[in-house]
Amino acid sequence: MFEERLAQLEEYAKLGGVAKEVVEEMSVPDSVVVIKIRPKIRGKQQPFSLMGVLHCNPHPTGVRPYKGGLRFHPGVTVDLLKTLALDMTEKSALTELPFGGAKFGVPFDPKQYQEEELREITEAIAERGVLMGLLDPDQYVPGPDLNTNSKTMFWIYNKVAELNAKVRLPNVAACVTGKPVEYDGCPGREDATARGLAILLNKLLDLLSLAESRPTVAIQGFGNVGMNLAAAMLEEEFSRYRVVAVSDVHGGVYNSEGLNIKDLLEYYQTNKSLAGYPGALAVSNKQVLFLPVDILIPAAIENQITENNAGEVQARMIVEAANEAVTPKAQVILDNRQITFVPGIAANAGGVVVSYIEWSRNRGMRRHTVDINEDRIWVRCELKKIMENMLAAIFSRSRQLKLSLAQSAHALALERIGKQLAVKY
Repeated sequence: MFEERLAQLEEYAKLGGVAKEVVEEMSVPDSVVVIKIRPKIRGKQQPFSLMGVLHCNPHPTGVRPYKGGLRFHPGVTVDLLKTLALDMTEKSALTELPFGGAKFGVPFDPKQYQEEELREITEAIAERGVLMGLLDPDQYVPGPDLNTNSKTMFWIYNKVAELNAKVRLPNVAACVTGKPVEYDGCPGREDATARGLAILLNKLLDLLSLAESRPTVAIQGFGNVGMNLAAAMLEEEFSRYRVVAVSDVHGGVYNSEGLNIKDLLEYYQTNKSLAGYPGALAVSNKQVLFLPVDILIPAAIENQITENNAGEVQARMIVEAANEAVTPKAQVILDNRQITFVPGIAANAGGVVVSYIEWSRNRGMRRHTVDINEDRIWVRCELKKIMENMLAAIFSRSRQLKLSLAQSAHALALERIGKQLAVKY
C-alpha cells in the first residue's frame, strides 16, 4: 500500500514540477516503532502491540509535533500506518498547519472488550508513550481515529496528568486532541471532519458553477464522519444536498427520491442499525458505492474503490471522507472516466484543522465553560476559512497546470513540503 502511494507521489511530483528529493524524503519515515504493552485484562496481563509511524516533519523548529490519530482495529499494520501517516503529512501541508504526519494503532478488535478493559489498554499506551518521551505536546499528539473517540482521548489525558509529576510536561492538555469539551477539548471537534467536508463541497460546487443544483448524495459509512455529515445536511448552509443512500458495515438504505435524514437519525439512534428502516430499499454496504448519484462519499475505511470495481462507479463526483478509500490504481480509472475526485488529504482535513485549534489553545489561555457557544461559532468560522482557502488553492493549481483536482492537491502538498524542507536543511 505504501509503495503504491509513493509511486503515485512520484507521478504527481513530475506533473507539478516538484524536485525528486521531496519524494525521496517522503519515501522513508522518520521513525517506525513497535512497542509491547501489557495491561491487566480479566485478571492477568495480556500483551498488545502498539505500532506507530512518525512520517515526516518538515518544520525547521523543535516545537512542531507529529500529528495523527490512534486507531484500534484488527487490520492495523505498519504498512497501513506508513500510508496513513504520509497522508497526514500532505494534509498538514495543504492546510498549512505546523505539524508533521503520524499514525498509531493497535491491531485488535475493540468490540471484544468491555469499556473498562479498553480503558486499561488505552492507559497502558499513554503510560508507555509519556515515559518514553513520545507522547508530548512537542513530539507526538494523538487524536481520535477508527474505533477511538473523545472518551479514549480523555483516558490518555487523564493518565498523562497522573504521571506528570515524573515527566514535567509544561502543557499536559496539549498532549492529545479530540478531548471532551469539559476536559479542555474544543467545541466543534466532534463533527469537524464532516463539517469541513461539507464546507469544501459547497465551495467546490460554487467553483464549478453548480451552486444552483440539488445534487444527490450517497454516504458509505455511518460512523462519526458519515453520521455527522448526514446531520449537517439538515442545516440551512448545507441544505442543497439530497441524501438518497447511507450505509454502515451491516448494510444500508436507498431511496432515489431522498431519505428523511432527521427520521433516519432517530431510527438509527434507537435501533443501532439501519436494517428495517421503512420507506427505503435495503442495499449492501458495497452496493452504495455503485448507485446512480451525483456525489459519492466513501466514509468507511480504506480500499473500498479499487481497480477491480472502479469501472462500476456511477457517481459523477467522489469526495473521499475516509483516508485511502480509493486506491491509486482506482483513481487512474476514475480520472480516465472524467469522474471528479477530491482526495482525502483535502476532503477530510477538517478534523486536523480543529485539532490544531484545540492544541494551540491548550498551550495558552484556558477558556471558561460560559464561552463554549461563542467558541463553537468562532471555530466553525476558522474551519470554513481554512477549508475554503485550501480548496481555492487546489482549484487554481488544477486550472493552471491542467491537472485533476486530485493531482493538483498532491502536487501542491509536495510543493509546500519541499519549501519547508529547504528551510530545514
